[in-house]
Amino acid sequence: MHGTLRRLHAGKRPAGTTIDRFRLNEVVSQVAFGGRRGRVYRRIVSLAGVRPGHAVLDVGCSGGYLASKLALAAGPAGHVTGVDPSPAAIAHAQRSAPRNMTFTEGVAQDLGLPDSSFDVVTCTLAMHHVPGRQRQAAVREMYRVTKPGGRLLIADFDPARRPFPLHPGGRRMRRAAATVGSLEELAADAGYQVESSGNLPLLRYITAVRPEHQAGSIS
Repeated sequence: MHGTLRRLHAGKRPAGTTIDRFRLNEVVSQVAFGGRRGRVYRRIVSLAGVRPGHAVLDVGCSGGYLASKLALAAGPAGHVTGVDPSPAAIAHAQRSAPRNMTFTEGVAQDLGLPDSSFDVVTCTLAMHHVPGRQRQAAVREMYRVTKPGGRLLIADFDPARRPFPLHPGGRRMRRAAATVGSLEELAADAGYQVESSGNLPLLRYITAVRPEHQAGSIS
């Protein structure tokens, strides 16, 4: 969630930021959640609806903290793919990954994964790293790779709350909500049906479903 941030560029346009110092990131995350990080992330797995045998995508997986919990829920018959733009994050995650987890480099707005291939897609504390004007493209990519009937969970800093002083993510989410729309609006515009939204410690989340009858990808 925090650490040394490195800005990515696609041509001359910023594609977002990456996190390269994972020990610092872990410490700051624990502080931010007041020791409740594990409980919050287990709740995220539950809200996402991951079941044994599911194929799950974690967008902006960082060092694999949430992905490991998703893999436990998916079980040995399931599989979790983590995507992150940071080579350091991918290397960190791969070092301890079990057989039902795969990690690959990529950005949310250009996942490079097959259409309709995941039962569940999650994106937690990663959306604030995507530039505001590219967030709709990122959610459309998530929709593209979600199976018809599959689920989406996005959780990030709550723009309605006082920003966390050690991290700029809350301010970024507040600005983006005012200019490109809320998480609910981004998901609905991409084609999802929003099921629920709510608050967790530090975070605002939404859950949504890709309708069964809207097969095919969004261009």
